[in-house]
Amino acid sequence: MMQRTKIIAEDSREAMARIMRECGDDAVILSTRKVAGGIEIIAGHPAKIKPMDYDVGEESVSVSVSSNAALNDRKSAFAELLKESARAPEFKRQSVPEFAAAPAPKQAGKEQLRIDALEQQVREIKAMLGSELMLGGLKQAGASPALISVFLAQADAVSCTDPDRRFAAFLAGRILHKNAPSLTDGPRVVVTLGPSGSGKTTFLAQLAARAKMASPDEKITFVNADSSKMGAAEQLRAYGRILDVPVIDIEQATELAQLSKNSGRRMSLFIDMPSSLVECSALMTVLEENAANLPPILRYGAIASNLSVETIERMMDRYPRLDALALTKLDEAPVSLMTLSLLSLRGPGIAYLASTAHLVKGLIEPDLAMLEDVIHSSLIGSGSEPLN
Repeated sequence: MMQRTKIIAEDSREAMARIMRECGDDAVILSTRKVAGGIEIIAGHPAKIKPMDYDVGEESVSVSVSSNAALNDRKSAFAELLKESARAPEFKRQSVPEFAAAPAPKQAGKEQLRIDALEQQVREIKAMLGSELMLGGLKQAGASPALISVFLAQADAVSCTDPDRRFAAFLAGRILHKNAPSLTDGPRVVVTLGPSGSGKTTFLAQLAARAKMASPDEKITFVNADSSKMGAAEQLRAYGRILDVPVIDIEQATELAQLSKNSGRRMSLFIDMPSSLVECSALMTVLEENAANLPPILRYGAIASNLSVETIERMMDRYPRLDALALTKLDEAPVSLMTLSLLSLRGPGIAYLASTAHLVKGLIEPDLAMLEDVIHSSLIGSGSEPLN
């Protein structure tokens, strides 16, 4: 009765030696193949019979001796074949090519393993620091602990390996204006609001240049209402000469009321509002009282990159009905994370980026990717990249 035995060894020599030991010299090789552990050989051999105690006659002894002599001859021949295989690897490859052992996988060097471990530590530290920056920025912007938790959970920025980029993308989606007001749908009354030094006069001229490019025949007039600021009138007149736009100076709210009645809906007024809260509030009241006789009023807030969070908060309190925001003076300083966090909590959304004082190239309508880069620069503290 034939019995089958499976042997798995690292190479063919060890497999054949085990077959000889475990299956005997009468074993027949039925199949061989490469496996994960090396070589698998299935051998067929007579079933092993458990030895029994019985008397052996003289005739049986002679047969047994004869049989043992034959077995020893076959065993010697098999051992000689193994020695020949060891001396001649070419013979082994040609006779039993499937016995060739698979090459051992290359092990990574200790130096590479050490570098990989260090890189992983850097990623973990970066994730931790990025999370701390976000938490600090949101907290200083006035966000409650519950809202901070919601923000970070929505951004999925705490557990990921690149938290600053993930959080920048999330924040960009929150502060980008979803439906910015149009300057080209007929005459408009455009007012720029902001504290002194926020760049609102330059921003107003950039908006006018954009409107003139879109509608060259539209009648536009600059209105200098910031009489208390030194040089404001001269700056606006310089922009007026460049754009071929007339400039009107007013000092009293009654003058703006009369101008509103005279201009009606026939022209666009681009008004540089005063920085003083009292003066600005009086002029805004006049515009709202005459809104029925005026084109639609667009209120733009200028947020300079160098403004403090406290100043921006006061501005938001002063002008709660802003239609859109612009980040200005981006060529002078990066926007702080605290400012960006505050704008994600308050404000109508960012519609423009003012990177330089150039009337055409300096004003950009950002998309999500561009705004994400600005925010990411603030998160990593590397300064804003040039946008022009």
